[in-house]
Amino acid sequence: MSPDFDVAVVGAGIVGASCAWECARAGQKVALIEPGLTGGGATAANMGQLVVEDGSDAEFQLTRYSLRLWSALEPELPAAAEFDRVGSIWIASDEAEMRALERQQQSYVRRGLPARMMDASSLAATEPNLRPNLAGGMLTPDDLVIYPPPACDFLVDRARALGARVFRGRAAKGFERSAVRLVDGSAVTAKVIVNAAGTASPALSPGVPVRPRKGQLAITDRYPRWIHHQLVEMGYVELASSGTAESISFNLQPRRTGQLLIGSSRQLGNADPRVDLVFLRAMLDRALDFAPGLARLSVIRTWTGFRPATPDHLPLIGPWPRQDGVFLATGHDGLGVTMALATGRLLADQVVGRASEIPVAPYLPARFAQGDHAI
Repeated sequence: MSPDFDVAVVGAGIVGASCAWECARAGQKVALIEPGLTGGGATAANMGQLVVEDGSDAEFQLTRYSLRLWSALEPELPAAAEFDRVGSIWIASDEAEMRALERQQQSYVRRGLPARMMDASSLAATEPNLRPNLAGGMLTPDDLVIYPPPACDFLVDRARALGARVFRGRAAKGFERSAVRLVDGSAVTAKVIVNAAGTASPALSPGVPVRPRKGQLAITDRYPRWIHHQLVEMGYVELASSGTAESISFNLQPRRTGQLLIGSSRQLGNADPRVDLVFLRAMLDRALDFAPGLARLSVIRTWTGFRPATPDHLPLIGPWPRQDGVFLATGHDGLGVTMALATGRLLADQVVGRASEIPVAPYLPARFAQGDHAI
């Protein structure tokens, strides 16, 4: 008896939704399985910052590729997705960080990515709510902001329009040969299974080196044009990709609603979904250090989310050698929304056996198939 589907994607966050859409676009008969709401987990908790990052060459290639795909999709996205090309300003607190930003700017320009330096006076004129006496910054004008839940729903709807069947409220219990066994005792059969379950992916694919990294965010009331760009401290990328258990960095994002989204924090090994008031206070104090005027604004909501982190800070995209017929699309840490479209494209490329636009080798799960790997 032949399987019901060509591809069964488990997890309808924005990564799983992209995988389902791209596989359906490639002519596959697709099932998308989600225990809760589509886009209701890490996707809903994400800042929605779409940014090219260069913690490594592989990270640069994947984020740049994905931003190109997001930009191409812009005309079709719903207004609710709040797609906005605000650009990012990476902030240097002192001359040493300014020199590091200059080297980063030169690297970006060599790779064809728009980026320009801003001296202290230009930074102050552009973003007057930053504290005085900062050394300067670097503007990357093509960075984007999106509201992830509607963007995820858009991808799910696109997959469904191409014939994908969506199983909402159906939790996966485990994988068998060519089948996803559901908690209710039923099964969805498929030639290929895609584990896009984020922090839950190791429960379905034993040995997958993914651990949850907790993050907290806060959002203000509406203060239109209080800032004009995504503002990020210079040390953000280094802290985000570090192996430290806890870190805090300044990240302030303007929303199209006029609200300000305040981040960011990282806690590895903390599985408590409640807001950590001590850590939240430290994160807000960090934001106040860069933008003291935030003290006069009202925070109306705080929340937490869990990023699926890998030991080398790169996602897992491709076959998982420990389970026949299982592919992984997980381990994106805080860049799941940024990398979603490129992940879906690279995953579908491998499923149907076509060439990919960028090399897939750095993201293949086989690099972790032997032995245990600490995060």
